[in-house]
Amino acid sequence: MADARDRSREWDADTYHQVSGPQHAWGVRVLERLELRGGEHVLDAGCGTGRVTHALHARTRESGGRVTALDRSAEMTRVARRTLPADVPVIVADLLAIPFHRAFDVVFSTATFHWVLDPAALYRSLATVLRAGGRLHAQCGGAGNCGRLHRRVAALCATARFAARFAGWTDPWCFLAPGEAERFLQSAGFAPVRTWLEPEPTPFPNRDAYRVFVEHVVLRSWMARFGVGDTEAAAFLDAVCDAGALDDEPFTLDYVRLNIEAGLPRAVA
Repeated sequence: MADARDRSREWDADTYHQVSGPQHAWGVRVLERLELRGGEHVLDAGCGTGRVTHALHARTRESGGRVTALDRSAEMTRVARRTLPADVPVIVADLLAIPFHRAFDVVFSTATFHWVLDPAALYRSLATVLRAGGRLHAQCGGAGNCGRLHRRVAALCATARFAARFAGWTDPWCFLAPGEAERFLQSAGFAPVRTWLEPEPTPFPNRDAYRVFVEHVVLRSWMARFGVGDTEAAAFLDAVCDAGALDDEPFTLDYVRLNIEAGLPRAVA
């Protein structure tokens, strides 16, 4: 399954850029809550294709600051470089190995942290890139995120038709409750810390829009198990969409977002 793992790490960034309206909308609202004091150097940790980063850059520039964009995905950063102004550096790096130390005043992030399966290491890593008194302002998937779809897909993967294909499967997500996130943040040195959940039920206008989004965003890692040209992939997606059509609110994903606002003490090691 090495090839599947490699595919699951990469994104179809061009499609994501077109369909990521929900992530963009959430990110803009998170950005509206960010208070900038002026002159900050902000790291967008998990910039994706740069749609939210573009708005972050505009806000930061107004206050005399600057933005650096970072993402693990080479494809995401390729599109981000096309999306963002030339004065925004775009870097390919893993959030657990960020190539900076005490370089930023703010770490901003949306729709990213839940893809990191070691939250303790994640928050330690973020703490090391912030200067004394630096702030973390973020949102990601939280406890219960897409729970209905997740349970439905788990049952589908256990059926006779698909069980062999998903043997040894482990979920690619880590959705934390607020208390869990707080403990990881505090252990990494953040104080004060504020975390809370925010339901974001997300409807899609029709089956086709739902199918494309589920295939390329929510179930991207699952679809990597099928490989290019595998006809069973269509059957898998059909089953997911058939079930979604029968919900009380058809083709609606039960997103739940975890909001994080945290800071470092004025003196850090």
